[in-house]
Amino acid sequence: MVNLRPSLATCLILGLGILPMIGGGAKAADEIVIGEIHPITGPATFYGLPESRGVQLAAEHINKAGGVKVGGKEYQIRIATEDDQASPTVGVAALRKLVSADVRFIIGPLASGVAPALKPIVERNDKLTQLIDGTIAENMTNGKNIFRNQATVGGYNVAVAELFKAKKYPSVAMMTDRFHAGFMNSQKDLAGNLKELGVSIASEDYYKLGDTDFSAALTNLRGRNAEVLLIRGYPAEGALITKQARQLGFTGQVVWEMVSPPSTVLKNITAAEMEGVYNCIPPTTEDYVKLGDEKAIALDKAYRAKHNEGPGELTALSHDAVYIFKAAFEKAGSLDNAAVNKAMAALMVSDIPELVTRYTPQPDGRLFAADGQVDLRGEVSVWRGEAWEPARLTD
Repeated sequence: MVNLRPSLATCLILGLGILPMIGGGAKAADEIVIGEIHPITGPATFYGLPESRGVQLAAEHINKAGGVKVGGKEYQIRIATEDDQASPTVGVAALRKLVSADVRFIIGPLASGVAPALKPIVERNDKLTQLIDGTIAENMTNGKNIFRNQATVGGYNVAVAELFKAKKYPSVAMMTDRFHAGFMNSQKDLAGNLKELGVSIASEDYYKLGDTDFSAALTNLRGRNAEVLLIRGYPAEGALITKQARQLGFTGQVVWEMVSPPSTVLKNITAAEMEGVYNCIPPTTEDYVKLGDEKAIALDKAYRAKHNEGPGELTALSHDAVYIFKAAFEKAGSLDNAAVNKAMAALMVSDIPELVTRYTPQPDGRLFAADGQVDLRGEVSVWRGEAWEPARLTD
């Protein structure tokens, strides 16, 4: 179990219905409830807890600044948190619980196994608006009432292809989490893209979240003549695969494709064993801080002051999501879902100056494409010392 801090505990109490919840519309207290569905407990806590905290932090800042102004009235934001434990079954129950409490605006989920389970429920309900801040699985948005401010797995794969093109790697052995819908559904396309670059696919093996012994798949690596071991999934398993591959004699380049908090990585492998590993994902909160971005630095400072540790890799996306909803409410001038959906689809990047993540605007300046997806692409980083840093592919 996770040791919850007071602010999160309060949030969970709201999500569990111990205190009265107020729906998406105007109520006596003039509040707007935004539900969030993230893994607060379970194997993906290292993602979900910092996401939840990012949502809470944004809501607190908005409320302190006067709240949300809709149709001449001011509203405070209340966050209702539900813990999906990265489980589709639990996630569906979490969504239904929020809907039964008349929560009509949803942020999340994280897990690529949970998102497909929620999608048909959301699409059938014209009184729901969902903004996905986590999963990278393809085809999760519709541009009508489901939007996403996270990259797709295709955006991650762009960085993989750029790395292989720059380094001219001749062959690759791929290991993918079989239950990660985003990576599994894009496996064929990625392999095809690499083949077009002249890369030989030496093998394609699979594992699952929670596995600890990868010797069966790794033992034959030396006989497959793979120059690169590409690992796609989650960081605990990625670290163990990397460690075991080295122990079994693999001397080639290791490449990851996963959001990987250093604290989680180093629970399973030493920094020395990680040295030189590449990773292919969009910039994280920490990356923006290292680049000197003022908004990222302010978020990092506020997060550390509240939680005595740094934000997670996805905290900025979750923080952004609340401000995106705020902008949509104010642009719509209404809390009616149809009006909010229309306003969300029409949002310009310039409408939301608080955004930390550097989304590429659509050709007309909008944040979302017609299908409700932002343009956010992966970049290559490399492990140096105790953490990731931007990679120079010309080295």
